[in-house]
Amino acid sequence: MMLGADVAAALPELRAQAESRMSEKVTAGWLVDGTDPETGEPTQTVQTPVYPVPGDTSPDAGRARIRWASSTVSDAQGAGEPISVQEPVLSIPVGSPRLLDGMAVVVASSTADGLLVGRVFTVQGAPVSGQVTSHRYLLEEVG
Repeated sequence: MMLGADVAAALPELRAQAESRMSEKVTAGWLVDGTDPETGEPTQTVQTPVYPVPGDTSPDAGRARIRWASSTVSDAQGAGEPISVQEPVLSIPVGSPRLLDGMAVVVASSTADGLLVGRVFTVQGAPVSGQVTSHRYLLEEVG
């Protein structure tokens, strides 16, 4: 058998394994400013989410994995002072709707890391594509 055929044959199992590691539930779409009706405080919500697909009530709806590309923190110069930079990465199942640069990703729940819940990120560019086990997007944390 040729390598290409071997890879194609293995992809479904490899994708299932990647999805089994997706311990977060996220919502992704464009952020809209609003006001909390009870407190009057400013809010931001995802308007018309693209992921999970609206109406998807399956247990896997919004399944994702957020990890950091490296455990090290790199330093960058910003306005004359060093700042720390980390590179979070979002993985969602192959076949999910494409997320666009600048869209927000809000973490609704996590069975692996409760500190991720409520954090908001923005998508930074297009996903890794090709014969992949998941769609991977670079993120930047908001705030």
